[in-house]
Amino acid sequence: MTQVIKFSIDSLESNQTGTLAITISHPLSFDGIRQQIAHKELLQLLYNQEINFNTKAKNRRFIGSNTSLSLFHVSYLATTRVLELLVASKAFYFKQYLLMCDLFSKTTFSYYIEACDKNQPTITGKLKNSHQELDLSECDFLFTGAHHYYIKGPFLKQITTEIAWKDLKQLYAEPKKVSLSHIQKCYSDEDSPDQPQLIFHHEAEERLEKSIKPSPILTLSDRLGAFADLWMSYPQTSGKESGKAAFHDPSPWVKDAKGKPLIKRQGGAEKELELDLLETDFIRKIAGSSHYYCPVDCVGKSLTFLLDVGWPLLDCNGSQICRLTDSDLSITSGTDYFLVKGKIRYGEHDVDLTDVVGAFNRRDQFVQLGSNRVGLLPKGIDSYGLGGLLEEGEIVASGIKLQRNRFGALTELFESTSNVSYDDTFANLKEKLLTFDGLKLAEPKSSFKGDLRPYQQEGVNWLSFLYEYGFHGLLADDMGLGKTIQVLAFLSRLEIKNPILIVLPTSLIFNWKREIERFLPEIDTFIYQGGQRTPWSKEGPLPSIILTSYATLRIDFDLFESHTYQCIILDEAQTIKNPNTKTAKAIYKLKGGFRLSLTGTPIENHIIEIWAHFHFLIPDLFGLEKKFTAEIEASNADFRYMQRIRKKMRPFVLRRKKEEVAKDLPERIEQVVWIEMPPEQRKVYENFLAGFRSNLLKKVELDGLGKHRIEVLEAILRLRQICCHPLLALGQSEDMQSVPSAKLEALMQDIETAVEEGRKVLVYSQFTTMLQLILSEVNQRKWSFVYLDGQTKDREKVVTQFQEDPSTFIFLISLKAGGIGLNLTAADYVFLYDPWWNEAVENQAIDRAHRIGRKETVIAKRYVMVETIEEKMMTLKASKRALLTDLMSDSLGEAQLSMDDLRYLLD
Repeated sequence: MTQVIKFSIDSLESNQTGTLAITISHPLSFDGIRQQIAHKELLQLLYNQEINFNTKAKNRRFIGSNTSLSLFHVSYLATTRVLELLVASKAFYFKQYLLMCDLFSKTTFSYYIEACDKNQPTITGKLKNSHQELDLSECDFLFTGAHHYYIKGPFLKQITTEIAWKDLKQLYAEPKKVSLSHIQKCYSDEDSPDQPQLIFHHEAEERLEKSIKPSPILTLSDRLGAFADLWMSYPQTSGKESGKAAFHDPSPWVKDAKGKPLIKRQGGAEKELELDLLETDFIRKIAGSSHYYCPVDCVGKSLTFLLDVGWPLLDCNGSQICRLTDSDLSITSGTDYFLVKGKIRYGEHDVDLTDVVGAFNRRDQFVQLGSNRVGLLPKGIDSYGLGGLLEEGEIVASGIKLQRNRFGALTELFESTSNVSYDDTFANLKEKLLTFDGLKLAEPKSSFKGDLRPYQQEGVNWLSFLYEYGFHGLLADDMGLGKTIQVLAFLSRLEIKNPILIVLPTSLIFNWKREIERFLPEIDTFIYQGGQRTPWSKEGPLPSIILTSYATLRIDFDLFESHTYQCIILDEAQTIKNPNTKTAKAIYKLKGGFRLSLTGTPIENHIIEIWAHFHFLIPDLFGLEKKFTAEIEASNADFRYMQRIRKKMRPFVLRRKKEEVAKDLPERIEQVVWIEMPPEQRKVYENFLAGFRSNLLKKVELDGLGKHRIEVLEAILRLRQICCHPLLALGQSEDMQSVPSAKLEALMQDIETAVEEGRKVLVYSQFTTMLQLILSEVNQRKWSFVYLDGQTKDREKVVTQFQEDPSTFIFLISLKAGGIGLNLTAADYVFLYDPWWNEAVENQAIDRAHRIGRKETVIAKRYVMVETIEEKMMTLKASKRALLTDLMSDSLGEAQLSMDDLRYLLD
């Protein structure tokens, strides 16, 4: 029977044996460990460690498979892995504490030197990390392995400084006394950042004749600060002159004006200072008389870092460079703009905001402060929230003017400084747009026949606020949270004077029609869709709501362009994610007042989709597409740049996740079914793969990925098809009829189990030819089913049959045709037959069954062939997640395939 195991450090045994000693709360034998479900790998590793320890012990004892053990000794080499598993166990204790382990953060060890008498300073140890500094003697326990570790209270951390274990133990036990000459030698020889540093009590430091530390000075050689030289300044000591030396000067002495040696240079300390410089974007590069170079667009960031750590900096004219320290600004509201004015402070020097913006617009690195002083612009500006203001603002006589829809550019000001005053109008907008607090209750009118959940009412409040103040928005709630009902409740509040145009995928038109009839039964709705569509009358009264599809709008754009709409609403707005499609270009040209986009996946593949959304909502918010794309590529998904974009959008985006608002969502279980290929199928797969390796990869290596993109996609497609069934790639030839598909067999077994249990199943595949093969298997077994792909005409009929007919157990669905707009809550199982690059699309498919109102658990299975492109797709998707920076919350979508990715897929 599985027991709850607690793991503890035995400090006494560890000190006696010199190894890490671990005890467990319940003694276990080897046989007992095999029966243990939890912590099996850890327990087996501890057991093996104890066997090895016992073998080398003087008093060896017999340990059989039935011998129960509660004490285990861990060797140095195994310590790291054992600690990783102990951390993962969440049951790792020291004395009464449940340990919180940090095995990655930097904790440095330093010698602290205190002058007890003239010749025998006392050395103690000090530990320092980002959170605390403590004496080594204050630690509760020390132990060693591949690294040294310490415990203080409930925290276990790794010591990252290189120091001998015997020295560490000795300092832990008692202070160590050394000679002054030994300290001097250590100090002058010290040149490794991984070695223990020396920290002196001021009296001890005064007695060290060679303790004179250099100070760096960086002098810039050009106006932009791209070229520089490093100097070392030494203070006056023992009556001698102070002096400085160029770092690149090989002389070991600082000399006076006549060349006479003054002070011996500290080579190790100077190298450390150069390393500080090289931690920025400066590199060693000789150009003329300069010895260091920094790319111009990185100069501001690098100089700010050096100023922050206390370096003196001089510009090319010898003026001292100062960093921005504060600002004193005011904001007033105009009819459709904001006016910002005030002072920017660089230490004791003030400069007008318009001067800073002028310098920024001239692409200067510095603003003039006075004689022999200049202020650094770029990084300091971002730090104090002025970056957005400079990019978006227009200089006028009285200050900086921003359009009202540029409100997001000011959010950095509020987050970075409290020295901003503003009028009541702006204060009211700020409270509502940044926090959504204080939004006026906007109850639906009596024409709305429905009930709203609290978060849905908040959504209606937000939509009404945007409408009232002339803003536009993106409602990006998770799928299933009721974006449609929020929109209909909002529309019930409007006095409709011009039509409300709602554009949506064809598959959703009947859903919207049904929802309008249910919640707004009194409103007149016109559906402009289908082969025999008739335009609404220009002479008679215009309909209140017009429903049409993206395709129809593109085809009959002249008709839609001839009208002005009170509201333009896009459902599944990711349809316009590519701004260069005919559909997106048509949408952008529509004339209307309030604009609203609805989507649960605002970004599916690339951040340019954000530009596409907001080019519809607020056309000039992100400027030109080319400029936006170039800046994204240049930033290389830099967190700070992504934050800037997110802040611009934030006032106009409302996104709630299921976890935040929908406690009644069913439990969702996702599984991966790994399947091995049978030999016949593997042979077909390997033959195709070998052909692609020998031909395609060579072409791509020579010509680049772009020229062979179609061939690459074809190769990936064929390999994926073979994983599904060889017939998809090779056709219905006689020799292929006998080649089995292990995945199809596994799927049919799972369907059979579900049908026998009386449960309903959704089966998704990207390939309609694969769905036809599955359909054939289902027909042979005489199971009742419904089918939907892009050619299905009456979608509502098949959905209703699956939802309401108790004898219809199976729904075969094309992934693209059925990924959005369907409520299939009758399903108990969701089977994803073939994995897809875009995890958001797969999640949408699962969410067809995983909706609010369903109480039972939904089980989703992905079928993946091992050692194939499918398995590599799964791995590649997981590894790419770190690049998908989230502007809305956590996910930007997937990155493009690189050459390394292609090699990996076809390896």
